[in-house]
Amino acid sequence: MNIAIRPEIGASARIVQYNRLRYANITITRPVLILVEGGTKILRRGDEEWVVPAGGCVALAQGEVFDVINAADGAGLYEARWIAFEPDTVAAFATHPGKGVPFERAFIVQGPHLGFHRAFADCTQAIVEPGSIPDEIARHRLGELLLWLDLAGGRFAAPRPASFSARVRDLFTANPHAAWTSAHLCASLGVSEATLRRKLAAEKWSFQTLLIDVRMSIAMQLLQSTDLSMLRVAEAIGYQSQSRFAARFRARFGFAPSAIRGHIRPDPEISASSSPSKQTGYPQP
Repeated sequence: MNIAIRPEIGASARIVQYNRLRYANITITRPVLILVEGGTKILRRGDEEWVVPAGGCVALAQGEVFDVINAADGAGLYEARWIAFEPDTVAAFATHPGKGVPFERAFIVQGPHLGFHRAFADCTQAIVEPGSIPDEIARHRLGELLLWLDLAGGRFAAPRPASFSARVRDLFTANPHAAWTSAHLCASLGVSEATLRRKLAAEKWSFQTLLIDVRMSIAMQLLQSTDLSMLRVAEAIGYQSQSRFAARFRARFGFAPSAIRGHIRPDPEISASSSPSKQTGYPQP
């Protein structure tokens, strides 16, 4: 298993999870379609709830925050595939008229048409096999999938301008293993350290909490969608100590990283009371 990212086109991966786990306060950093193949996905925000059974698909808007529950089926397995779109692709599609209504947070497609499934598979291939499919064809396939979503009744709204913390998150996500310092970040953003602290605080973040949150989010995605060992996952996000990584992960999500792969079975819907109040990284759980 692997996470495929095709620059300026999109990203795709398959999620496999062996327990019912709750991930608190997940921010959707790119417009995404998630096709549930086994088990159930539950999304919650305030009093709202979206339930997506196996065979269903859900579209999630960029920048929205959810509690996400991936619930394994009776055989103990949750499976899904997702495709994340670049904001420019969605923005271009949003300018064209269509039948779909722009949704604010989430839109469920119950029992997608066979053509929807085929378009989803074609997009996945375009992302996973960049050498065999030209960029122009890949973009066309992504547009076709957005058209199927439109025909199902929903469409992504034009993306909003990125917040300051989202810009920082993108920088961290691009190099999660780097030895980040506030000075390094300020140089990348072209701001002073005082401005950095003020702008992050205004969005209820600090340099350190946001960096940890991005790293733990990426670790979660690697555990769900790759076969990397726990040590390799830790190293990929800048931790040389596997035990320190595991402690950070538990502090963020409320369960050990091994729980995602079924090595430990926590209580249903367990999550960390001390987890950050907003956002995790790219792509999606």
